[in-house]
Amino acid sequence: MRILFLTPRRLDDPRSGGTIKSSALLSYLEREHEVDVAAFRAPDDEPWQRPYGETITVPIERGRTGLNLARSYAAGVPLSIQRNRSRELRSRVETLIADDQHDVAFVDGWLMAQDLPETFAGTRLLHEHNAEYVMWQRHTALETRRMRRAMVRFEAGRVRRYERSILGRFDTVFVVSQPDRRALLELGEVPDDVRILPNVPDPALAERPTLDTPSDPIVLFFATLSWPPNAEGLSRFITDGMPPLLERVPKARLVVAGSGASDALIRLAHHARGVEYAGPVEDDERLYRRARCFVDVAVGGSGSRVKVLNALARGLPVVTTAEGAEGLDVVAGEHLLVADRPETVAGPAARLLTDDQLWRSLRDAGRALIRARYVPEVAFAELAAVLEARAEPSPRP
Repeated sequence: MRILFLTPRRLDDPRSGGTIKSSALLSYLEREHEVDVAAFRAPDDEPWQRPYGETITVPIERGRTGLNLARSYAAGVPLSIQRNRSRELRSRVETLIADDQHDVAFVDGWLMAQDLPETFAGTRLLHEHNAEYVMWQRHTALETRRMRRAMVRFEAGRVRRYERSILGRFDTVFVVSQPDRRALLELGEVPDDVRILPNVPDPALAERPTLDTPSDPIVLFFATLSWPPNAEGLSRFITDGMPPLLERVPKARLVVAGSGASDALIRLAHHARGVEYAGPVEDDERLYRRARCFVDVAVGGSGSRVKVLNALARGLPVVTTAEGAEGLDVVAGEHLLVADRPETVAGPAARLLTDDQLWRSLRDAGRALIRARYVPEVAFAELAAVLEARAEPSPRP
């Protein structure tokens, strides 16, 4: 089967949660099918070279500028859609599929739906990394400034209308969790076939040697720091969660790692007691081996959190919030610990810093869950079923 794979970023060096999932999906499809890829790249990046299939990479500037905002209003689309518009990419995709040899189009994320030509005659699949309108609605609730909150609420409405408008163009829509499935079905005008395609961690993490119980009480937060839910939740934890943690475990340290942190967040980390800002890192193994536990303190967002799956895959015990456990097939107290909100993560984190038996129990149970449920062969079963059905010959009349 020949598949067209449309994705917003090149996937040869996956680091963020979204690119880790997308890279795993691409590799999964390449095992059995001929896959052609069209993607964007940064203007200063070299074209993406793949060993198999046609690869189109088009440079794009994604600035959140006033001009792009004005253009988005003129075009009647959300800003995120306008920022990811390219006549060149669409033209090259049209040329690629002109021979009508592609059986399936796999659109990796709502941003790329606009790049699948209406003339495409094959099976159309959409992979939603999040219920986007839910993420924007939750973002609205995080804003404290009145004008900013009004702007985000208005954008959330535009996202909701656009997301609703594209769903009906596809034969099957994949979401990452049951809550996201319910959210999309609430929009109406969606295809009958809405299936769950769970997120997966970096597959290499589950294959690394088992971690030993570390002696230092180090708490790790490792994420994309430019993403507002991560930045906001981390700020709250540093301000309101670290002081009670230090009362319970005076030598505790929070290591903050990841790319894209704002100057304000870096200053907060540098001036807060018990916090170490590590910034972008190349060697994630050093982070995982240093840490005693992983904390997920993000607020808002939707879908499910790859950073939690990554930590579980590595065997690093996790403390998250109820929101952070949403959409994951986990049991609180068995696979990870759950707090009410970022500010109250200190309590369960302190337990993991001091209780070796609990630490080992969560380490082993978390890893076992990943190996049983969150590997591509299991997690992507619904995608395989759709493709197998597409490959079956139609019954003769």
